[in-house]
Amino acid sequence: MKVSKEILELAEKIKKYKTKIKSEKELKIKNESLEKQVEELEKSIKLLKLSTIKQNNLLEQIKELEINKKNLKLDLEKSKEAYAFVVTTPNEASNTVYGEISREISNAKKEILICSPWITHIVDELSSFKKKNISIKIITRLIKEDIKKGITDLDKFRVLKDTFGADIRYNNDLHAKMVVIDNSVAIISSANLTKKGLSVNYEAGICLKDKNMTNKVAQFFNEVWEESKPLTQQAIKNVLSEKK
Repeated sequence: MKVSKEILELAEKIKKYKTKIKSEKELKIKNESLEKQVEELEKSIKLLKLSTIKQNNLLEQIKELEINKKNLKLDLEKSKEAYAFVVTTPNEASNTVYGEISREISNAKKEILICSPWITHIVDELSSFKKKNISIKIITRLIKEDIKKGITDLDKFRVLKDTFGADIRYNNDLHAKMVVIDNSVAIISSANLTKKGLSVNYEAGICLKDKNMTNKVAQFFNEVWEESKPLTQQAIKNVLSEKK
């Protein structure tokens, strides 16, 4: 039986078509497999990105903790330097009220604030550094009995005003004892600026170098200053002429 040419060609076309269909199916399967692999890979990349972000966040947190730890350590070191306990005793002491006052006054650059009910000392301490253009404000008491007892020295006041240009006011309700230098150091103690207060009695206080605290001390001084009266020659005469 003779097969016609047309039949052979048709058979060949069918064969090729089947081959094509098979190839397309294989390609589709491969494509689906590749798409699945790509999807899995994208998921993996996404997870990796999330992991990297988490890792970076964790590293940032660790870095921040390290910085906070370092700052805390610095603050701790500063706090040790910001407060010092000072005393007056008849015996030798390492940190004394007089020592701190004398040392800090010698370092003054702009302003010295002094507050003491009784003053017989402080002239020598101011003389030791001989700096000009330093504002000196003093609050004290002005009571006739104190002058007679010698715990208020009018001669010292004259020297403070004439030699150092100190601005002096008096407030007879005053009981605070403190010295503030440049709003950066404040020495607060139970000691008056007298020989007994600075070298004989048992006195105790603190030297502050914390800016916030020294500002508060200076603010208190200024409040008392505003409520005090100028120490004039007339005020002294009036007190000395008082009758009992």
